[in-house]
Amino acid sequence: MKHMLQCKRLRFLSVFAVVLLAAQSTAFAQTQAGLQIRMDQQVVYCDATMNKDEETFFHLLQDGIPVTTIWKIKVSKLREYWLNKKIAEIVVIHRVVPDLLSRSWMLIDETSGISRRIYSRDELYRFLSRLENLSVLDRSLLLEQTAYQMSVSVVIEHGEVSDAWWSDLWTSVDAEFVKEFSLP
Repeated sequence: MKHMLQCKRLRFLSVFAVVLLAAQSTAFAQTQAGLQIRMDQQVVYCDATMNKDEETFFHLLQDGIPVTTIWKIKVSKLREYWLNKKIAEIVVIHRVVPDLLSRSWMLIDETSGISRRIYSRDELYRFLSRLENLSVLDRSLLLEQTAYQMSVSVVIEHGEVSDAWWSDLWTSVDAEFVKEFSLP
């Protein structure tokens, strides 16, 4: 009886240690990812980096399955006693279609319609996991001494992306970043 109780305690402690280590690795991974907001005289820009393991993308692409990242950027004016007022909402869609015959990938920015063929895994990973120097909105739309919030959510789709109205009902967000800012 005493031996069974010790085994249960040991099992509980080992499960607890695994959960604790997983939580620490998740917290570390979130520190690698993030959202940066920059401004010049006319435009507000954002840089967003999603921290996903490269193998999550390459495993599917090696099997010939297209991978799409859908980035939704929202800018809102913060309000104390009411819901935040939406200023801008942008959707950026990056799609990668593998070509198993030539061992290359077609990178398609569905927002702009620009596509290109690449052979580099690093460039592929960068395309799927980052938004760099994205111009979000005109700075003249913002008021001075006012707090704003930018949120970026990322959904990773595997295979063909459905355009049906109900497809947004059960999508789950793979990464989400929120940052407050104001005009300098």
